[in-house]
Amino acid sequence: MNRSIVCPLAIAMIAVAIVIPGALLLEAQEPRPPVFTTEQAEAGRVAYAKHCASCHMPDLSGDNERPPLVGTSFMTTWGGRSTKEFLAYMSGAMPYGAPALDAETYAALTAYILRSNGASAGSQPLSASTDVSVGSVTGNPQAP
Repeated sequence: MNRSIVCPLAIAMIAVAIVIPGALLLEAQEPRPPVFTTEQAEAGRVAYAKHCASCHMPDLSGDNERPPLVGTSFMTTWGGRSTKEFLAYMSGAMPYGAPALDAETYAALTAYILRSNGASAGSQPLSASTDVSVGSVTGNPQAP
């Protein structure tokens, strides 16, 4: 091959080999958007112990009949869906066979479950209108 072709081609290949891994590293280090407060997550922990732990287990691991609210199985189900969808589902279906909770408690429970899956707290509280991917805030975008 001609040197005038080989040299620029080699330089281009080296540049690609350096740039792509660097871009992936920067993407991996991008901060996750905080969507709840520490106070909300703590209130959710208390509400979880009172309203949810008897079915979903104190450590959120679930059992043979009730799904886990933490870990791979939870992220496979909810990682690609939004916080708004999760909160709406929980508000409409839980606690099973018991009276509904108030909107603030559902938001706090959602914050606690997100924190339990790796999300970080911020300065803005989570609400029913918060609409971001569960995976984007937990740093684990696992989806089916």
